[in-house]
Amino acid sequence: MRAAVKFKRQEVKGSTYLVKLRIDPKTVIMVRTKESLKNWKTKYPDAVEII
Repeated sequence: MRAAVKFKRQEVKGSTYLVKLRIDPKTVIMVRTKESLKNWKTKYPDAVEII
C-alpha cells in the first residue's frame, strides 16, 4: 500500500482574498488581492466574479 500524499498550499502574505474571475467564456483566473481584482476589472469590464 502506498501512503497518501498530501500537498499543502503555500500561503502568500496578504493572500486571504481569493476570487475566481471569468474574463471570457473560456477563461477563468484566480485573483489573490483586491488591487489585482481592480486591475483585471479595468482591463475586462464584462468580467464576472465567481465565488
